[in-house]
Amino acid sequence: MQHLIIGAGPAGVVAAESIRKYDSSSTVTLISNEPDRPYSRLAIPHFLQGKIDENATYLRRGSDYFAAHSIDVRKGSVVKVDTLADAVNLEDGSRLEYDRLLIATGTRPEKPTIPGNDLPGVVNCWTLNDARKIVGHSGVNSKITIVGAGFIGCIILDALARAGVRLNLIEKGNHILPHLMNEASSRLIRSWCEAKGVTVRTSTDIKAIEKKAHTKKSDKSHSQQLSVLLNSGESLPADMVIFATGTTMNTAFLEGSDIAYKQGVLVDECLNTTTPKVYAAGDVCQGIDFTAGKRRVQAIQLTASEHGRIAAANMCGLKAKYPGSITMNVLDTLGFVSSSFGLWGGVDGGESSTDSDSSSYTYLNLQFKEDLLIGATSLGNAEHISLLPRLIHSRVPLKLWKKRLIENPSRLIEAYQALSQPDHCRI
Repeated sequence: MQHLIIGAGPAGVVAAESIRKYDSSSTVTLISNEPDRPYSRLAIPHFLQGKIDENATYLRRGSDYFAAHSIDVRKGSVVKVDTLADAVNLEDGSRLEYDRLLIATGTRPEKPTIPGNDLPGVVNCWTLNDARKIVGHSGVNSKITIVGAGFIGCIILDALARAGVRLNLIEKGNHILPHLMNEASSRLIRSWCEAKGVTVRTSTDIKAIEKKAHTKKSDKSHSQQLSVLLNSGESLPADMVIFATGTTMNTAFLEGSDIAYKQGVLVDECLNTTTPKVYAAGDVCQGIDFTAGKRRVQAIQLTASEHGRIAAANMCGLKAKYPGSITMNVLDTLGFVSSSFGLWGGVDGGESSTDSDSSSYTYLNLQFKEDLLIGATSLGNAEHISLLPRLIHSRVPLKLWKKRLIENPSRLIEAYQALSQPDHCRI
């Protein structure tokens, strides 16, 4: 049996290891389009801060790890999947056949098409090589502009601010973290960032990036070599500009195949695509959302790893089903922990309750549908990070606790403890 995996992120690596665990005799080939050994993007912020070196970003230690586990890591980019011939074509002209194929290609970053987006010092922060470039420009008091205040942008902000960088954060929308937080919780995070010295601009767009001429011929440094032109007419000096303005699914190579994809590759509960021998996992996968009950993309490393394990089991002929993911977003921004879970924005006809104190930077919003907790947003209380997803996932009827939580959301921990008891129905 020939198992072929496209993509060497967490989903692909866990799948390769799981296949080897389930089937010691089959061939396992992992295709990576990056020059480095498989690594974790979640480790990049720690690398930016100088907390770890490059070796600590790798998903598995030891340069011979994959060879020792009989996993062939091949460098290259897939340009076509031929589902009729059960083979893939690579950019270098080679062709690999498969008995089972896993697509774990994830996403790639976007860059706005504006003048100057290709200048030296204008980068994304997506790959380990991107991180190397940023480290070279991110000394104490260097000026960096981050464009895009979503999850990735705020993770980069946290890492660079802790390293002593002077930051400008630019967001096109009217509040930061628009896909993770409502406006009220977003305002608290913005206030916290500004109190820590980060300049935040919302409802702001970039018109162009220009290269600045050095005022002294003797100045050969990179100091403030760029100028960021805003739609307001303002100009910001910068040593580097980092774009964190969204991602695009790596699915272009599937064009012309029988594999269906929309926002991501469509899969069933076994992570099987619309083609029987082909599976998909990780960020590129549009699978079942536990809370919403429909397909959606879940760009979470924990989900990607679980996808890899489940897909591998089914590729090896075992029967494994994935129950679906709960949307989970947890962010530590300069020591301020924020989180959102499930249908945190609520649903039509649902109810909600909020407890907020801006002076102590605490916020809790709960979303209900009938007798269930279906979503939540919590800021400033790390204890909620473990109990909220459990309570949402359990789908336990709240009964009298729904009324109590609507009246006083701060009783959440008390409610969780009570609802966790076998006799909670009597409460």
